[in-house]
Amino acid sequence: MIETMDFQVTNIQFVNVGDEQKVNIHFRGVDPNNQINMNGYVPVTTAEFFQHSGSTDSLGTLVKGEVLERLNGPAA
Repeated sequence: MIETMDFQVTNIQFVNVGDEQKVNIHFRGVDPNNQINMNGYVPVTTAEFFQHSGSTDSLGTLVKGEVLERLNGPAA
């Protein structure tokens, strides 16, 4: 089901975590029927952020991948 959700970036926040800078990408995700709503943020590296910062669609794809990874757990 989550694979069909549309993820939209709502906010981008640059944060310092120790000596490392991260980017928190805040998002909202909805299913095609607009019945399931999900929101939150995923932390990514600045390199990941700038690799996908060319368009909001690319950032949405990055967010979807991060959310799927967290929901599915670590690969076996």
